[in-house]
Amino acid sequence: MNVPDRTGCWRRVWQWALLMLLCCASAHALAQEAKTYSPSPSAIVGDWLVESRDAVIRIQQIGNQYQGYIVWQLHDTYGPEDGPELNGKIVTDRKNPDPALRSRTLDGLPLLTSLRFEPDKTRWIDGRIYNADNGRTYNCLVRMLGPNRLQLRGFIGISLFGGNTVWSRVTMRTPAPGQLPFVEDAPAK
Repeated sequence: MNVPDRTGCWRRVWQWALLMLLCCASAHALAQEAKTYSPSPSAIVGDWLVESRDAVIRIQQIGNQYQGYIVWQLHDTYGPEDGPELNGKIVTDRKNPDPALRSRTLDGLPLLTSLRFEPDKTRWIDGRIYNADNGRTYNCLVRMLGPNRLQLRGFIGISLFGGNTVWSRVTMRTPAPGQLPFVEDAPAK
């Protein structure tokens, strides 16, 4: 009689348990880091380098809400990998679900809208974030991890089903030839 090998099954259970433990530990560490910094409602205002380091988003307060738009992008024109019909042309919002908006350029494009500060939890909630890479808009919330770092969580439905990205505060400047148009602000110690 053949007895099923349960070693592989238990190994997968332990691997899954270890993965869950690591995820919980990293989420707890980020939460602890965010709890040690108590931001003011306007702490989110400024210029932020996205995690992929290929764009800077300027967040401004408009009324009692906060909104962000692109002020710089590493690739503002299409390259040869985008095909001969696009090569060298200005990057546009070509994945937008509204055909009338597909020809607008990404420079100045509003990406972050409707965020409002929630003082009792020191976070910004009820926001929307537009992803120009796929033309989709997601719910979002923002937590400050310190004066020069923020964590944005994009999600569908409830925040449990989403992903995080960390942005770094920068100061925009007029670049010297061959240099970037910003400098990263020093992280708080």
